[in-house]
Amino acid sequence: MGIALIGMTVAVIVVTAVVMASNDSGRDRVRTVEVHSAEAAIDATMAELQTGVPCTPSFSPASYGSGVTKTTVTVVIEYYDDAGAVTCTGTTASSTPTRAVITATSTADKTQVGTQPVRKVQSEVLLTPITNPGANAAIFSAAGFDPKSNFEVEPAVTGESADVWVDTGSWECKGNSGSGGGKRTVGSVFVPAGSLTIDLACEIQGDVWVQNDLTVTSNAYDAPITGTSGNVTVRSGTFSLAKAIEIPGAAKLGGAAPSGLTAVGGITDNLGAAAIPTLASVGLPQIQWDTTAQNVWVSEGFTINSAATFATYLKTGWGKSGTVNACSSWNDTATVTLPAGKNVYDLTSCSSIDAKKIVLALKGDTALIMNDLDITNQFQVSSSDGDPHQFWIILPYSTLAAGKGNIDSNSTSFEIVSPISSFIYAPGTIDLNPHGDYRGQIYGGVVAPKNKFTMDYTFVGVPGVDLAEGTSAIIGYDVELVNKHEVS
Repeated sequence: MGIALIGMTVAVIVVTAVVMASNDSGRDRVRTVEVHSAEAAIDATMAELQTGVPCTPSFSPASYGSGVTKTTVTVVIEYYDDAGAVTCTGTTASSTPTRAVITATSTADKTQVGTQPVRKVQSEVLLTPITNPGANAAIFSAAGFDPKSNFEVEPAVTGESADVWVDTGSWECKGNSGSGGGKRTVGSVFVPAGSLTIDLACEIQGDVWVQNDLTVTSNAYDAPITGTSGNVTVRSGTFSLAKAIEIPGAAKLGGAAPSGLTAVGGITDNLGAAAIPTLASVGLPQIQWDTTAQNVWVSEGFTINSAATFATYLKTGWGKSGTVNACSSWNDTATVTLPAGKNVYDLTSCSSIDAKKIVLALKGDTALIMNDLDITNQFQVSSSDGDPHQFWIILPYSTLAAGKGNIDSNSTSFEIVSPISSFIYAPGTIDLNPHGDYRGQIYGGVVAPKNKFTMDYTFVGVPGVDLAEGTSAIIGYDVELVNKHEVS
């Protein structure tokens, strides 16, 4: 009998130990699932932060697993900027945060024997806003980009970005074969409403962002996308390669990655367009010449002069004894020196400016406002005193409605001599024929340079005009993981 009792006691102890071990093992399995589900929620939250700063991720709370190990995960995001905590207003952060702390808490759906396991995983991430880059454009072409020959677009200051922005329509980047013959941009190319084809002798030394299709032909360079960044984004179209290429940055693709693509920064594909922050067409900035605009120029120290005043400088420079009309043909190679200070010459009283030959030397920042410009032989602007000055040719946006607003230089010379920096604007077609190095920016309805030229980008801008209007909104965030660890 005693032996039987001992045996029963041992059996009870063994069964109890087995049950306890089984319960512990079950809790361990649940804890493992909880940790995995919390880490997955952290990763999913980081993916959502790339497109915005929600108060709560769209998926939270979320279920993970099945059966006795099924868990529910909730996520809390705390935002901070340099001044401290950033609160939430509605569904998003009330201001632009610079970092976030993400806490994912996972609990078992089934009640466990003993202590209910709850696991928390926390991470800290740095948030860098990604903005639409149109404001930085060296060339902004609102309705297609139509260069007739080869060109190079470079930043005048090392480290800056010289971007080409094609607001609507597509671009076939195609140059000539041979040493130094291709079309090239040292900034980035953005095509927010069209496609881009990279063909013969085209080299893009920066990023590429394309809304629709990106095609690299068999005639393209072996390394058509170069530079220190060299990221490629194809949001809603197809990335097609006729030859294998390597890009120095990362590829972010809404569709599948093409065969033959190698990316030093990695390839993320099949994201779907909705997962990639979009760039939208913003339209050509509407630069006007009304009372409001004129008052802004005056407030920035400019004197507004009439066409008659400009005619006096033409007369002096050309050495004419009779009457000179600024609205008549400009046809003299003698240098016309314009005065020091900041001056605007309002030539809108002239239906059109016929500039057969004009050589301007500046002693100060100078703007010419006109309705239409036709250059048939020579148009040169240089510095009279050797100092850097800014120069504007502006055909106001309103001229387009009157059938004007175009610049045409035929096959003749248009030359802006360093250290002059220039901003050229026309709402119609800018059909320029630059010679030498052009320094500044070009904004137009259709930008169509005619001959091979080098453009040194430097920001000039326009008084009272926000070139970033409509383009400076934050379209996403670069999310950098600082740490991720289990809290409990």
